[in-house]
Amino acid sequence: MSGPLGARPWSVVNRAALLSVSALLAGVLLAPGFGGRARAQSEATVIGYTQMAQSLVVYSLGSGPKSILILGGQHGWPEENTVRLANQLWDSFGSNPSAIPPGVRLDFLIEANPDGLLRGSRQYMSGVDPNRNWGGQGWDSDAWDSNGAFRKGLGGPEPFSEPETRATRDYVLATQPLLVVNYHSRGGFLLGGRTGPGTDLAEAYAAASGYYRPGGTPGGGGGAPSVLGYRATGSMNVWLGTAGITGILIELTDSFGTEYARNLAGLRAALALLN
Repeated sequence: MSGPLGARPWSVVNRAALLSVSALLAGVLLAPGFGGRARAQSEATVIGYTQMAQSLVVYSLGSGPKSILILGGQHGWPEENTVRLANQLWDSFGSNPSAIPPGVRLDFLIEANPDGLLRGSRQYMSGVDPNRNWGGQGWDSDAWDSNGAFRKGLGGPEPFSEPETRATRDYVLATQPLLVVNYHSRGGFLLGGRTGPGTDLAEAYAAASGYYRPGGTPGGGGGAPSVLGYRATGSMNVWLGTAGITGILIELTDSFGTEYARNLAGLRAALALLN
């Protein structure tokens, strides 16, 4: 695997061994011209720290006032294929700078839950679910998990109680992305993208990627019970809608592949509208 996280197999042991050098790897791989290829100008920004004192890093390609934020790994190790996907997309656009329109920035939070990746868990170290801790309509401390089990305290003691959620929220509010793309697995569908200024970008992504897109309440989550099978409270997508930001949640079809080609097509279609 190339990309900002380096070429390494995805096992907990290998990841733990390389945590101390991940920033160094990122700095080398972000350098223009790495590997003999022309690369987009890039930078790495630490936006906060996890409960295990790991850095939350946004890797940016391109520059300008307009941005799209791409998240991988919000649910940690069980959805590590989303981390690989985000890394592949970073590498693709980094290797092809002309694919990013002038004045546009792609922000990649490749590991939205690095503690979960390290621990082999979906949750933060506290046991709070990263996608049940967001504010907005319908947040609840007790919530359904992604397996349809109702769990006490899964949403945290209050909205944004966890440092990782707060750091991501603060970055989103500071940068005001036109579109947030949040990768999960597994389900094979796309939710949200029906409110906010980036609805045209969401529509373009959905059409080009070909994911099944059910109807329902704008913002996804509990608005599509026939797809999820449970009520998803405290989700990032719902909060984005209340903040006036367009967000889509994409469930990859399984827990193994990255579906790179169809998601690359989706991002390219969204970017084409910003040319």
